Amino acid sequence: MSYVYDIVIVGGGIAGTSIARELSQYQLKIALIEKEADVSFGSSKASTAIIHPGIPIEGAPLKSETLVTGNLMFPRLCKELDVPFKRVGELTIVTKKEDVKILEETKEKGISNGVQGLEIIGKEKIFQLEPNITKKAIAALWAPTAGLVNPFEIVMALAENAKQNGVNIFLNTEVVNIFKEDSSFTLKVSSGFSIMSKFVINAAGLFADKVASMVGADDFSISPYKGEEIIFDKKVGYLLNRPVFPPTPWVLVMPTVEGNIMAGTSYEQAERKDDLATTFKSCRRILSNAKKLIPALSEKDIIRSFAGLRAMNTRTSDYIIESSNKIPEFINVVLGTPGITSAPAIAKKVSQILANQGLKLVKKSNFNPYRQRISRFAESSDSEKMKMFSTDKLYGHVVCRCETVTEGEIVEAIKRGAKTLDGIKYRTRAGMGRCQGGFCSPRVVKILARELKIPVTEVTKKGDDSRILLFKSKELLEKERKDEPSRS
Repeated sequence: MSYVYDIVIVGGGIAGTSIARELSQYQLKIALIEKEADVSFGSSKASTAIIHPGIPIEGAPLKSETLVTGNLMFPRLCKELDVPFKRVGELTIVTKKEDVKILEETKEKGISNGVQGLEIIGKEKIFQLEPNITKKAIAALWAPTAGLVNPFEIVMALAENAKQNGVNIFLNTEVVNIFKEDSSFTLKVSSGFSIMSKFVINAAGLFADKVASMVGADDFSISPYKGEEIIFDKKVGYLLNRPVFPPTPWVLVMPTVEGNIMAGTSYEQAERKDDLATTFKSCRRILSNAKKLIPALSEKDIIRSFAGLRAMNTRTSDYIIESSNKIPEFINVVLGTPGITSAPAIAKKVSQILANQGLKLVKKSNFNPYRQRISRFAESSDSEKMKMFSTDKLYGHVVCRCETVTEGEIVEAIKRGAKTLDGIKYRTRAGMGRCQGGFCSPRVVKILARELKIPVTEVTKKGDDSRILLFKSKELLEKERKDEPSRS
């Protein structure tokens, strides 16, 4: 069996879904292929998701340009996709007089790159903006255009809207080989079928080099860099209103859109592309750095740590957004970090590359840029809650007590494509509270099994071999009894 498309996008992270949604406005047959069980399950889910103001990065003109452009696109994008976006600004804090010069230099670079509103502020305004900042702060660079978004929610919203507009999304589908014959590509995938396409967009993140090597477009390789983060309970969310940094790279403390505080990050090269281990040593270092900025943060309020891998290419310190010199219809899109801010601007650039390669981009008359978010019971007014309950009684059953997530929200998430525990978590926040799923996970597993019509032992955390329950207890006891050697 084979499918035929105009464009195939490999990779369901922020790059792939942004491109899919951008191209879905045209009269094209488009497919997105993702090897994981859901979109955003790769690097994108672990992003800090600060929408950066666009301070230029040395030796990276494409990053510098698209950070500013992407930043300006986010308010409209999030409004269309019904995704929370907060334009909170950010502060780069210094505690030594000699470091004020660094702020001045950074400000000038930002202004030259088109960043609006940059200002060096003193103690009084710092403490007005952030009353709980370290008392050692003497000056800060105030960047009011910085913002916050939820990384996995924006990716899932982009994918949903792309699908609404005709993009076919293949999950649990890994590209195993690509052949170029005459005017089209043939992609062999793990699911056993073939996909034919005129153009291939390689947005495979950590594995972009592997995909590129299939057609000989591998003039780069990907080196994974690991960042670790810690999450604090919402009860201390009042301590911080916006991201704060010292001038030292790879240290930050920030609020999340939902009201937690997150601190990070360690930044070191990983040996493997699946190394997501966290360490006690890194967590202690992150906490120590965070307390230098927000002294009231405490170890007792940490509810989770996690790690993410950044896909850094070895050819340049910039993004790679280009048609292959050898095969112009094969387009490499390698973002690395920071990727989420630039993604909508990068999607526009990819559409232009396609046009330059001769693809006709004819607008659809029925393109719908709007997507509606799953209604959040916890964020609703009393009258809205009553209306939800009167429409569907499942909204009266709270499954996740920490985040007040109802069964109605979980069922809606499943209808939208969630088939795993993490898929539910990222769409509804069930399991993201203080107890980290200790109470609600068994209940979510039962709901998934019921709605998907599968045994509970087939429910997974994130697909593949990540099953939550391996055996029913009675079945295991019976198996052990049968396996016991008979006694004479």
